[in-house]
Amino acid sequence: MKKIVSILAFVFMLVSLSAQDGEIKPYSKHEIGFSVGAFPIIGLIVTPNTGVSSLPDDQIGHAYYIKRDENYENMYHLGSYTFNYNYHFNLKHSIGGSLSWVGKHIDTYWIYPRNSVQSADTVNGSGWNHYFTLQGNYRYTYFHQKKISLYFGINWGITLCVRDKDILPKETRHWLLGSESNAVSYFAPAMHLNVFGIETGEKYVFNMEIGLGTQGIVKAGFKYKF
Repeated sequence: MKKIVSILAFVFMLVSLSAQDGEIKPYSKHEIGFSVGAFPIIGLIVTPNTGVSSLPDDQIGHAYYIKRDENYENMYHLGSYTFNYNYHFNLKHSIGGSLSWVGKHIDTYWIYPRNSVQSADTVNGSGWNHYFTLQGNYRYTYFHQKKISLYFGINWGITLCVRDKDILPKETRHWLLGSESNAVSYFAPAMHLNVFGIETGEKYVFNMEIGLGTQGIVKAGFKYKF
């Protein structure tokens, strides 16, 4: 009887160890990645009191036109570029951080009256707005197989905007949170919601996401898991 109990105890111990190993081996705990996103939104909460637009500096499009009483701007950018790291607690839950950059090239024009009938538009400044966004994130994976996973997540952090002096407004405009739009740099809250994400591969992974926020409406990238 003692031998049988000892054998059963030994078998139970092996099963327990294999179960623990099974929880660890099917997934990699760490991942690093790089992605490119289209149509990012920056500075969603900070809104100037100009009465022109709710997001005058941060439209969804890659190019836009904004007109004020005495000047207007033309802008274009090429999307967002993001480096990220994630730590996986298990197959479902992970947390991490990301650093993103969006550059917006802006030409500002000032309207100088020629006469009472027409006016001349002259370039007043040309330069870049640089948006550096640091965010933490949480991700939930609701479907996982060996080479494919489906997930969603949320990113929350802060954006540092650095503006070229050539495109600063000539007059001070006070913003909602007390900053001034003619400052060389300012901070703004930053959020990105990943509504749907899919990744394929094991160690070398390709992923695509659909969301809204600082990293773009549509995002594609590459990850390495280890």
